[in-house]
Amino acid sequence: CRGSGTGMMRVRTGCVRVLTLVTAALALVAAATDAGAQSPCPSCTAAPRWEVGGYLGVAVQSPVGTYFGSTPDRNHVFIGLQATKEVLAWKRWLLAFAPQVVPLAIVTNNPKYDTQTITTPSGSHTVTVETGRGPVYGVGFVPLGLEMQLQVASRWRVYGGGAVGGIWFTRDVPVGNSKAFNYTFEFGGGLQYQCRPGQWLRVGYKFHHLSNAGSVPINPGVDANMFLAGYSVVVGSHKH
Repeated sequence: CRGSGTGMMRVRTGCVRVLTLVTAALALVAAATDAGAQSPCPSCTAAPRWEVGGYLGVAVQSPVGTYFGSTPDRNHVFIGLQATKEVLAWKRWLLAFAPQVVPLAIVTNNPKYDTQTITTPSGSHTVTVETGRGPVYGVGFVPLGLEMQLQVASRWRVYGGGAVGGIWFTRDVPVGNSKAFNYTFEFGGGLQYQCRPGQWLRVGYKFHHLSNAGSVPINPGVDANMFLAGYSVVVGSHKH
């Protein structure tokens, strides 16, 4: 503010008062905004920086689809470890990075094979012969996963997401002359319940597919309608 002549002091005094009122008003607005942002609500609860836990997934009678797996009569048992890391948060919504490790994957009714050498007049040939059936075991790593969570109540949230990874089995899956290593993709969702502060129970469903992605000529693939239950704990938290 500027003044001139004999009224300079009055003008300056008036300007100071106006500036003081404006500053006070802005302070009140900022305080009200801050108080509103800190008011208790489901979207302002502590959100996990890292949430880690395990799950058990079970699927029976692999379905045969048109575009994905074409191998029937397989059951699945997965023991998995999953971590979620908050990426974005907005009101009740949270987007998280969600990688997994599968220390144990079991697919039942998988052929067992033996390599034999057959001698014919034209020479010797090595062939793979099926010698029986039984479970096959594998270890998986799923590094690319995203999960969306929605807080629907103080202790409840729904989630959905998808992931891509791979599993190394002890022999070719799901048939001979396919591959022991298979790529995987999955998508699904479910419910989470906060049983204690920082501790969550999870139940859900996911569609799981594994195949060698056409890296060898034989690629029937296996699908699973998997139901799972799990438990996780929060490691570090902050407000959002």
